[in-house]
Amino acid sequence: MKLEVFNLNNIVFYLSKEYLNKIHFKIDVDVEKEFKKLFIRLKNIYNLNLNGYYEVIVYINDLYGIIIEMEKDDDEYIKIFGDTLDMKITFKFDCEILYKIENIDFIDFSKYNLYYKNNNLYISIKDKYLLEKNEYLNLLENSKLVYGSDLKKLKLNLKKIR
Repeated sequence: MKLEVFNLNNIVFYLSKEYLNKIHFKIDVDVEKEFKKLFIRLKNIYNLNLNGYYEVIVYINDLYGIIIEMEKDDDEYIKIFGDTLDMKITFKFDCEILYKIENIDFIDFSKYNLYYKNNNLYISIKDKYLLEKNEYLNLLENSKLVYGSDLKKLKLNLKKIR
């Protein structure tokens, strides 16, 4: 699990598949109930003071897990409803992810596609079933995830090398 807090109005949670399995998160059961429990857990772990209205985008990737972007929408909500938390949640299923890398020494090119843009290298996984768990963990350790709107912009002039 990883957290990026840009400010109290913009928060991103990176929840790996392993972490979601540890906390017994089941998205296919009762989505609203599961996310309520998840947000309470995250709020308590990181001691976050979440209140107001948030636009939430949940990116779901079968291999990685879930990435949750939260953006606070309006402080007027607090004036009307007090210290409550309300959210509009949008799900993006089968979210594509590229991995921005700086070092290609650990790459087995038979398992990855390699891309280039603006002096940066990116890879995508050809077949998730070809990767062993420790290979994937090594990739996560040595890369930065690119997904969502950032990926959409990146793909405009991305050149495939391999």
